[in-house]
Amino acid sequence: MEENKKSYAVPFAIVIAGFLIAGAVFFSPGKDTGISVEKKYDDNVKVENNQVFQITEDDDPTIGSPTAPVVLINFGDFRCKFCAKFQKDIKPKIMEKYVKTGKVRYVYRDLITMGENSMLAAGGANCAGQQGKYWEFADYLHSGKAGHGTIYTVDSLSEIALSLNLDIFLFKQCLESKEYVKEVQKDISDAKAAGATGTPTVFINGIRIIGVNPFSVYESIIEEELLKAKK
Repeated sequence: MEENKKSYAVPFAIVIAGFLIAGAVFFSPGKDTGISVEKKYDDNVKVENNQVFQITEDDDPTIGSPTAPVVLINFGDFRCKFCAKFQKDIKPKIMEKYVKTGKVRYVYRDLITMGENSMLAAGGANCAGQQGKYWEFADYLHSGKAGHGTIYTVDSLSEIALSLNLDIFLFKQCLESKEYVKEVQKDISDAKAAGATGTPTVFINGIRIIGVNPFSVYESIIEEELLKAKK
């Protein structure tokens, strides 16, 4: 009888061990691709207002008064559908209520979360910026017309540039020289130093907000920062 007990105990122990290993694999955090972070917080407000991060606008594109008391820095990826959602649902309200009234300065910086092709897309916007059309080019990419995860090429980006009446020779020259890479890499480095791993990640006067949240979340923090500025 004792031998029979031992014979059953060993396979049972193996089965239990198998479940534990499978559970560990299933629940262990995988490599952060940015997309998982976006999905996690898309429906759950994630505001970390108990810590203020030191993040600057660097020399990136801005809209709004240079003396605005509130600076909103948006780190995004042009191929990310959640960034497109932010651009469609949140940015226009911020622009209308706060940027146009001189209360907020809006800054866009790059955080590549969807691979090397996103670097090329970011390059397209930066190269368009050399000809004074950064925001028009960025708005096209963020409009979602091409779809989430679209693969861009120099030619397809050049077609966008052509539609915006840019000098195509200069645009292609900029893209092919990859002179924008250092600028984008600086953005990525600064974002990661401030704990941003997914897109979009927004900083309002250093207060970090992860993912796409209801407009009221951004609104309440901006209002709080405006009140602080008056004191």
